[in-house]
Amino acid sequence: MPKQLTPQIVLTHFDWSLARLKEAIEKEDTEYYRGATLQRFGLTYDMALKTIRAFAKEQDHTCTDDESCFLWVEEKQWLKKDTDWNVMLVDYQRVQRQPEGEEADKIYDQLKTYHILFNHLSECMKLAGG
Repeated sequence: MPKQLTPQIVLTHFDWSLARLKEAIEKEDTEYYRGATLQRFGLTYDMALKTIRAFAKEQDHTCTDDESCFLWVEEKQWLKKDTDWNVMLVDYQRVQRQPEGEEADKIYDQLKTYHILFNHLSECMKLAGG
């Protein structure tokens, strides 16, 4: 039987994805890199949710959807009070449809803010996980 992944192991993968997102954001601003950076945002978002779910499961809590995961980390005070994670959630859903033009540009312009949000979340999880 495979060993269950601990929140700390999943958090390591989340941190790796966060580092790759930062690298992508810092790349030259071309159409190619914008697309790659939007994809990296989607992957980092997915890892954030897997990490949240791993921590929640460890604490006997179940997140039924992305919104309930963010509400849970908000309750844990792992997100800053003024965090507008709802906008990020909507942007993630848009990225899944591979937006183009102005829609993609608007999301791309928010990625530094999302990186900061994810980084803060990661730091809080490290403190909580020991």
